[in-house]
Amino acid sequence: MSKEINMDIEIGDYVRTKSGIGKVEQIGNSLFWLEDCSSYSLSDKTIKYSKNIIELIEVGDFVNGNRVVDKYLYAGEKPVLETVGIKYNAYCLSEGDIREILTKEQYLQNCYTVKRS
Repeated sequence: MSKEINMDIEIGDYVRTKSGIGKVEQIGNSLFWLEDCSSYSLSDKTIKYSKNIIELIEVGDFVNGNRVVDKYLYAGEKPVLETVGIKYNAYCLSEGDIREILTKEQYLQNCYTVKRS
């Protein structure tokens, strides 16, 4: 399960921030840096981290271009994501299937709503 940030975070861990999900490349001086060179405070309580990227994905995020509609443990032990695919076909994805992630926060920040009168 993902955890709130504390000093246990390590290089190579994945973190979920308001800006998306990234991998920790460097730690020091109460900050950590992600692959894209953005920096965050180790004391930021809104950030979650995990060694397993699938644990940071939430319902409503987009994985490999499809919206995540469910997240569960297959056979009680393997984390699986269920996404809606083309023509409402469901895809079940394990950690090895993940290629791209667009968090729901990223989607909302970049979404333009067309207003009709």
